[in-house]
Amino acid sequence: MLHSQVGSDVSRRCCKTRKEVSIINCKQQNKTDFDTQARSNTENDVLEANGEIRLFGVRAVIANPVSACEKIDKMFGTGGEAIIHYMWFECGHSLFDYMIKSNVDKGKDELLRALVNVQPGTGWGNLTVRVVQADPPLVHLKVRNPPVKTIKGSQKQIIGSFWAGVLSRHFSRQLVCKNFLYDSDQDEFSCTITV
Repeated sequence: MLHSQVGSDVSRRCCKTRKEVSIINCKQQNKTDFDTQARSNTENDVLEANGEIRLFGVRAVIANPVSACEKIDKMFGTGGEAIIHYMWFECGHSLFDYMIKSNVDKGKDELLRALVNVQPGTGWGNLTVRVVQADPPLVHLKVRNPPVKTIKGSQKQIIGSFWAGVLSRHFSRQLVCKNFLYDSDQDEFSCTITV
């Protein structure tokens, strides 16, 4: 069974906050550490009996959105980027909003760290979120082995817009994603999320 709640001891090890410059760095634990921690939790997020997958109380479905983006780009051209942006922004924003409402005993930073930690297990690659400054928000996002291997067309919006939605809810400010890059040698997707 998959458990997606991450204990505070794991969160302390994977995320470092330097108060003097207000930087939060979040990186996933290696798979072994996460799996060990996940097995020790008591709340099940994969409910095999009724065929549901839940991440922090939110029902999830496993799908590959890349082919859908390719189809939308063919149908709508550059307008496909706007469609994908608004869809994935809303997905990220509503997911994090529901996580906050469903976990009132946890702070936003703890929930953000936990969401970052489950990314490899959901197929989104190994994510690093670096909050450079909180006001106004400036966040650097890097994904190693991302499902998206290009910055052409609407595919780049899947990752960037989702996290812009999550971080908009986290900071309670409307944020956008920009400065998309994909380094094929490193197999690394990156972008900046800010006002």
